[in-house]
Amino acid sequence: MASPTNPNTPQSYAPLTEYLGRWLAAAPAAGLSISVTDRRETRFTAGVGYADLAARSPVLAGTTFQIGSIGKSFTALALLQLVQAGRLDLNAPISTHLPWLAMPSRYGPITLRHLLSHTAGLPAGTDFAPAARYEGYALRDTEAAWEPGSRFHYSNTGYKLLGWLLEDVTGLDYGSIIRQRVLEPLGMHASHPVISHRTWHDMATGYVDLHDDRPRRLDDTLIPAHWSEYAVGDGSQVSTVGDMARYARLWLNDGRGELGPVVSPALYRQMTTPTIAMPRGEAEEDYRYGFGIISHRGCGHHFIGHGGGTVGFRSIMITDQTDGLGVVILCNGSSVDLYPAARFALQVASAVRDGDSIPEAPALSDPTRVESADRYAGHFIDEASGAALTVTARDGRLLLHRQDRPDITLEHIGGNTFCVPDDDFDPFPLRFRAPEDAGHDVPMVEMHHGPTVYVRDGATPLAVAAPYPPEWNTFPGHYRSHAPYLTSFRVILRRGRLYLAWPNGGEEPLTPRAGEPAASPRFDIGPVGEPTAEWIRFDTVVGSRALRARWAGGGSFYRV
Repeated sequence: MASPTNPNTPQSYAPLTEYLGRWLAAAPAAGLSISVTDRRETRFTAGVGYADLAARSPVLAGTTFQIGSIGKSFTALALLQLVQAGRLDLNAPISTHLPWLAMPSRYGPITLRHLLSHTAGLPAGTDFAPAARYEGYALRDTEAAWEPGSRFHYSNTGYKLLGWLLEDVTGLDYGSIIRQRVLEPLGMHASHPVISHRTWHDMATGYVDLHDDRPRRLDDTLIPAHWSEYAVGDGSQVSTVGDMARYARLWLNDGRGELGPVVSPALYRQMTTPTIAMPRGEAEEDYRYGFGIISHRGCGHHFIGHGGGTVGFRSIMITDQTDGLGVVILCNGSSVDLYPAARFALQVASAVRDGDSIPEAPALSDPTRVESADRYAGHFIDEASGAALTVTARDGRLLLHRQDRPDITLEHIGGNTFCVPDDDFDPFPLRFRAPEDAGHDVPMVEMHHGPTVYVRDGATPLAVAAPYPPEWNTFPGHYRSHAPYLTSFRVILRRGRLYLAWPNGGEEPLTPRAGEPAASPRFDIGPVGEPTAEWIRFDTVVGSRALRARWAGGGSFYRV
């Protein structure tokens, strides 16, 4: 039970900090900072783990972290202040304010409203030129993928355009705009509006996996992340959890900070009112995007907030509008899911405030444990070479067997995809497949490992190899760049289809566009028949290999 005299004591939150310690020990991260607030004040703040692993320096109250895409709402707030002042029109074409932007479109004009809600049909962006307007200029080489406003597709490029728009309209640099219009009105004096060399000294060291070209393993090594300055509208702020608790209270109080309103109640409602549904796979909760802010409902509560990620950092801010509580977690690590920890923090805060029993902490995920493990077990044969792999299920785990070698415990990535923690299987995961209409108890028929297909012994293959243009043989390979977020990917050819294989184990088909030149074709990234803003083009074929892959909206990757 909570203390009836002072519910904000650290002891009251001991179950939360104990859980966070266990969570951090199992996560690819060095440390984290957390703050819980109600509508009036910060109720709890704590640091767990290390700001710097090499120095063994702990996370302190004043440790700053990069907050990533939470900063999109900073950009949206500054823009809506200009709308409120009559200097911008949400429904005006973006080209009205950025006449140099010349992106082809078969549809209606793209407006500020579309960019704010990620419905403009722009590509996500690859950050090939951080803080450079050329990424926006390069949009003239692509086109709007659909009628603006009709579909959601998360686009960092779109928010970069909004940041540049702020600069052009006000005549100030982006950092000055955010400081004057967001940080100072909220009293966020420990925060920085952009990532610069000046912000490095008090900031936690970001960490990433040593291997950036394969799915993460449980025993992978963390290394310090690449450092670079960044000052663009899609998320470039540095802050503490104390300051971010002030920011969370803005969202708990209808756009009012401690020093007064930042935007009018009407514009606050416009920001937080869901504009369009966000694809969430099989998630039970309803997620919808507003203007730089996500609204979702679940378990009888209404939440608004946003997550963020930069190279080496992850963050999350959730405000429970039903309970009047908010939580912010800032973390120096990569490939971590902060959402379960944030929701548990809100549950603990509610229990402490109301004097209720602390709820049970969520179970920590164990990637070696598999539901319905027997579905995956079997003897699989390479349909091309005849080589065989055997998978067995034992105590809820999957073991891969090879002759005269130790068994390998598979690690679950997501869906029916598993990492094989063995160098002989790098860089691809194992992807199991069953018939599309099969139930959850039907055994898997195939097992894909990059370009190789293994079929269950005695089963009928799910597909046969399709004919394909001989030029496609020049495209498979490993491509790299110095883009900080996407450094590496592979292209594979399997059964006559090209696929883009992401480093994290994900995979997407490449669908050829009609009428493209054979020597330099463009492929949509995604299934046939589904609209997509993402595409890739191969060119510079020397001998039997394409040497370059160009991405939608600019950015080049080169064959390793």
